Amino acid sequence: MSDRSYPYSAWLLTRNFQLLEVELVGQGFANSAYDRTDKGRNYHVDELFLTKAEAVAFGEAKLAALAGELERRQEGLLKRRLELQRCK
Repeated sequence: MSDRSYPYSAWLLTRNFQLLEVELVGQGFANSAYDRTDKGRNYHVDELFLTKAEAVAFGEAKLAALAGELERRQEGLLKRRLELQRCK
């Protein structure tokens, strides 16, 4: 999201995977990697999306990555259980 002019609206995906439309009024903190709302909340530009569809696509990709991580961890847990069963 380079070449930003203020104010502008962007979409944000929260930790709970809710979509919010926020109005950004200027740069936040000391560098241009953050943008600030009128209430003073700062958001990293990597968390902001120009369209709702981009935010949804990012959320779906993030959920897919989380599902893959859970599957990998489940396999590790199963291996540990089998190893303990052999020791009984």
